[in-house]
Amino acid sequence: MRNKLKGILLSLALLTQLAVFPQSQHIQLEWKLAPESDVPGVAVLSSPQFQTGNWVDAIVPGTVFHSYVAAGREKNPDYGENIYKVDQSKYNKPYWYRTKFSGEKFASGKQVWLNFHGVNKRAEIFLNGKPVASITGLMRRAKFNITQQLNKNTNVLLVLIVPPLYKATHGQGLANREAPSYLSSAGWDWMPAVPGYNSGITDSVTLTTTGNVSVEDPWIKTVLPDNKHADLAIEANLRNAADRTVSGVLSAIINPGNIKVSRLVTVDANGTINVAFNKDTFPQLSLQNPRLWWPNGYGGKSDGTQHLYTCKLEFRENGVTSEVLTKTFGIRKVSADTTSLNGPLRLYINDVPILIKGGNWGMSDYMLKVRGKDYEPRIRLHKEMNYNMIRNWTGEVTDEAFYDYCDQYGIMVWDDFWLNNFGPIDSLQVFRVNAIQKVKTFRNHPSIVIWCGANEGVPGGDPDGSLNMAIKNAVLENDLTDKLYIPRSNAGITNPNFSIQGGSRNFSGSGLWGNVDPRTYFTDPRNGYLFSKDSWGMRSELGMATFVNAESFKKFMPKEYWQPPTPESVDSKTNMWARHFFSTHGELGGGATPVRYINDIKQSYGPSNSLEDFCRKAQLLNLETMKAMYEAWNDHMWKDASGMLIWMSQSAYPSMIWQTYDYYFDLTGAYFGAKSGCEPIHIQWNPATSSVKVINNKPYTLNKLIAEAEVYNLNGRKVPSYDKRKVLDVPATSATEAFIALQQGDETSFSDVYFLKLKLKDSKGKLLSENLYWIGKKYQDYNRLNDLPSVKGMLSVGKPRIGTAVNKVNKVLSYTVRNRSTKAAAFGIRAQLLRPDGSQILPAIISDSYFALMQGESKELKIEVEPSLLVSGYRLALEPYNDK
Repeated sequence: MRNKLKGILLSLALLTQLAVFPQSQHIQLEWKLAPESDVPGVAVLSSPQFQTGNWVDAIVPGTVFHSYVAAGREKNPDYGENIYKVDQSKYNKPYWYRTKFSGEKFASGKQVWLNFHGVNKRAEIFLNGKPVASITGLMRRAKFNITQQLNKNTNVLLVLIVPPLYKATHGQGLANREAPSYLSSAGWDWMPAVPGYNSGITDSVTLTTTGNVSVEDPWIKTVLPDNKHADLAIEANLRNAADRTVSGVLSAIINPGNIKVSRLVTVDANGTINVAFNKDTFPQLSLQNPRLWWPNGYGGKSDGTQHLYTCKLEFRENGVTSEVLTKTFGIRKVSADTTSLNGPLRLYINDVPILIKGGNWGMSDYMLKVRGKDYEPRIRLHKEMNYNMIRNWTGEVTDEAFYDYCDQYGIMVWDDFWLNNFGPIDSLQVFRVNAIQKVKTFRNHPSIVIWCGANEGVPGGDPDGSLNMAIKNAVLENDLTDKLYIPRSNAGITNPNFSIQGGSRNFSGSGLWGNVDPRTYFTDPRNGYLFSKDSWGMRSELGMATFVNAESFKKFMPKEYWQPPTPESVDSKTNMWARHFFSTHGELGGGATPVRYINDIKQSYGPSNSLEDFCRKAQLLNLETMKAMYEAWNDHMWKDASGMLIWMSQSAYPSMIWQTYDYYFDLTGAYFGAKSGCEPIHIQWNPATSSVKVINNKPYTLNKLIAEAEVYNLNGRKVPSYDKRKVLDVPATSATEAFIALQQGDETSFSDVYFLKLKLKDSKGKLLSENLYWIGKKYQDYNRLNDLPSVKGMLSVGKPRIGTAVNKVNKVLSYTVRNRSTKAAAFGIRAQLLRPDGSQILPAIISDSYFALMQGESKELKIEVEPSLLVSGYRLALEPYNDK
């Protein structure tokens, strides 16, 4: 996934970004990189004859440090403690980027534009030895007309990148002084400090051409009075680069629907005007029965592809195209209230209440090397977990491809600005400009539903202060009321009129970040870090340690650590466990409480005799705990609970904490716990009350559903004296109790550890949801699982049926797996796709894993994978817990 191509148009991300500044021509650039301290000044560097033989090939978009890693100048920073041994001073200083291009490639009569889409942190730009401009900030777009400065032959473009403050450390540097910036680049309790703090040309640089008039900042506004009617408005700026007045036609075409509007426009010499189309002048912009954008899991009875529209804008002068661009948008309504649940924020999309289920992202990758199509599997895995929201924590993700895939897969985005707690910042003006640019760049994405001022604090500490008002006004003036604005992530404020729309008066805090037993999630919501009180409410962070599988562990930990962790081994600030944030110390992942995690595994499943043994036990705890988190919020749905975001849902650095799938795309037990607990239609058990409830997130009633419960002993045979069944109607977006599963006296015929299996079927018997719990007569004592008879060789797997995925590219392999044992259940079956040499095929979207099969029971498994990953062969590997 690490893109080593030079220049631009490296990926879908760049193609998307080019939609802002499209072109009739495009010139590819190849960049070189060197420290300012090691090379001559601008005059010498600007000579076309200057030789860059000892410079490093630069990755643009990318960072200085990643370019040196890709060039082999640094050891693999993912492994061991390599990144901690890098000479920080080598990268915490200014660097030159240099490229050359020919002026002969540009068509005569065209305006030539140099476009920047983001740098970290400051850039001084020179063309042919002359200064062009200075820009600051990771969201600061800048567009320069360089037509008159071009040489006919060779042109030299220089960019001096100045990193954020030197010698910054977590809590003292970037986090408190350098916003806007990638705050976690200075190190956090889940990723190391990155040399140079991810300084570089962090977004694309493009050379484009237009006619005299260019089209900028397109804005497609949607108003949804009801779900059968939508009013659209289109707005864009036109910039005339000519020294004369230019008249022409600006037209727009919206599809699907082939809706066309156009108008004659005159733009003054070297001037800019705003042009708008609305329903008052163009009644065709009032749509009947629009195709709505819905979050994942919603959208009526015909769920499928998220509905998106395109708007093609074109300016023509004398019948000749000056510029044309296309923007994608969606039609949906965002609203919220804090009254229906007596406090907690309740989010609505298209007037349907949405139980928020999702996760926090810190960074896509700690070195910012995830780009373009790299986002597809990451967002897709969130969709497959049945998530409907990702929080872009402190705005660490700035790539438009992230939003494109969230649009496509129905993942709502809660989008922070670049502040931890209150601030402060380096410059209010720089922050304001970056905030405005962020809103303008991403505002057309239907996935964005919340703008948030800061993490765990009001920006600047004062809701009426200049910093908070700068962010609020950036949203209000450039995005109207199309989305919510909340000033802080984990609590409300006292001013009820502050939020732009809906309310921000009650969030239920942050944390905990370490696992607790499942009952606690159902009974004690006060286990939050801040402001949780007695409320499930809307929790912006709730987390747990998430140990990886052995295959991943061995990729980043040296061999001498290939053993089970102990409470003593993680009580360190310097060993390899701490380097990968499995430590008791707060700044090194201590919030994940690894000692409790280790002890809980030992208590529930017994001592581990190897790394592999510990990993397989960890996945069972991961699954059970993660599922309990989401099911607790399901259980209290609309009785205060309105949503929960896990801390964290994806991994930016190889570690053993706060993730669902790991850094290498291996799916942990937490992934499958979330996938189960977040099902749109779901049946679940409350371990505290034994209540079985049916969860319906759909915006329509489900009639005559059949809820069933069965109990199986360790031998995998059904307990004949136990059976539960009920037919019930489940209202839209509700949690409805079916029955009490286990009552006093039921356990007399159960083994010390037994299995509770729940099934939910429709009126015709079609299975809608299935759920399995392993239960100890002594609470959370599962040691008897270690006495299960072996089912080695007892799992039969039929030949795969090969189909094509919905995207018409990936292959879908369908397997039938059966437990042929007459002695035991096959428990904790890990399913993965391997090559003939035993290596993992990743990423692979697997329908289920860490599941159980009772005697004679079978299961259909589906695995979706990119065809190129299958060329060397493949096989389905099944590893039961009791495979001895």
